[in-house]
Amino acid sequence: MKKLFFLSIMLTAALAANAQKALKIAPKMEKGTEKTYHQAATTSITGQADVTTTSITKYTVTEVTADGYVIEVVTTEVKTDAAPDNLMGQVMAVAEEMTKDMVIKLATDKDGKPVHILNYQETAASAEKMADQLIDKLFTDIPALSQTFTKDAFKQQVISNLTEENMLKTMQQGSSVLTLNGKTVMTGSQDEYPNALGMKMKRMFFVNGSNVTTNSSVNMTKEDMKAMIISEVEKGSPEQAEAVKQNIDKLLDSGLLKMDMKETATYEYQADGWIKAIKSETTTDVVGQQSKVNVVVTLVN
Repeated sequence: MKKLFFLSIMLTAALAANAQKALKIAPKMEKGTEKTYHQAATTSITGQADVTTTSITKYTVTEVTADGYVIEVVTTEVKTDAAPDNLMGQVMAVAEEMTKDMVIKLATDKDGKPVHILNYQETAASAEKMADQLIDKLFTDIPALSQTFTKDAFKQQVISNLTEENMLKTMQQGSSVLTLNGKTVMTGSQDEYPNALGMKMKRMFFVNGSNVTTNSSVNMTKEDMKAMIISEVEKGSPEQAEAVKQNIDKLLDSGLLKMDMKETATYEYQADGWIKAIKSETTTDVVGQQSKVNVVVTLVN
């Protein structure tokens, strides 16, 4: 009995020591460093066929600066298995294809964390032009779409994510290979971040050697949620904004405007600090619409 008691103490001490072991994520970079990744994202929405979108993205370090690095990011291939009449799948493809073949020049700090898009104006203008072409095709291929949206309103919804802030968010969250750059994490440590929908998220870290697992969930007060919903309505349907403001408390209490998200992701790092693989699962419940996205990212070379 004493031996078992002593063993349990030793195990507890070992786990505590492991929990405090910190991992600094700062990939090795020098001019000419190149990494290419394949991503496969499968989206499942209740009542609809699953849609898988794949892409190839290349990261090239082109400059070493006094403050960090310049990385050129270019997605060279985007494919989807969505049927031509699958609205959700086609909209996802439009979002992906807007920046296909476009070179995005990222300025990072010394740990490789993206801090600025050097060619943002050029990138945004090119993406908007591409969006026009893709949306024209989408409205032609799916005539029923015009019964719900005008082309201009739909375009504004699509390109609203093209702010520099939102583009940087996508490179620092979820399944991006740059997500955790610059962080020092240990088992049990936490941070907060805004996700792509504007929700405040809390993320907990678990470290196992060179692998990092994160569990994220929404961390918002009722007032936070009210402000976010009203802001989104004002952008997307301004004519309904006043009615939503007047009834926001009743709508939230009824559950009609429920917005929730959870994400689990595992990041496998190489000895040089670059990602070898990522697996993530995100579940979302927005206004009664439930969805799940599974993403697998793998290093090609």
